[in-house]
Amino acid sequence: MKIGIFCSSSDNIATVYYEQTAHLGEWIGKQKHAIVYGGTTQGLMECIAQNVKRAGGETIGVLPRTMYENGLGSPLIDRLIITKDLTERKDKMVEIADVFVALPGGFGTLDEIFHVVAGGQVGYHNKSLLLFNQNNFYQSLIQQIEQIFLERFTPIGYKGKIIVVNTTDECINELVLIR
Repeated sequence: MKIGIFCSSSDNIATVYYEQTAHLGEWIGKQKHAIVYGGTTQGLMECIAQNVKRAGGETIGVLPRTMYENGLGSPLIDRLIITKDLTERKDKMVEIADVFVALPGGFGTLDEIFHVVAGGQVGYHNKSLLLFNQNNFYQSLIQQIEQIFLERFTPIGYKGKIIVVNTTDECINELVLIR
């Protein structure tokens, strides 16, 4: 399975986020799955790549040309895909990945979440997104998503494609079910 990973590229976040990311990466690698991720040397992106590789999995990095040219590409990438910009990066990740996991992250991660959800809602794909609500990181976003469904801005039938998980074990259990 190719698991799309959206996550922070910040090196300045709490260690608890690294611990859970490492655990997930180790499980992905042991299952011989691949990650499709942003491919940088920073933050949770590098953490998950290290643990996937160490445990025997594959890393597929999708990196915009400017980031690659600025030396931000991780040496842990097994297969590197260079895109012209961030929009093409998101499209390429949606094309390649079978499912998505959104770990805690910043505005880029939010952009990727909404890209996947909106694309699925209008029929570009039928892939699920696991929203990893570690430490209640996404609690406000989850409330907003619930409001969107409650007030029928999005058909309730699509709700099953956004799966909230709160722990690494819950995330793994959902990935096993999706497989």
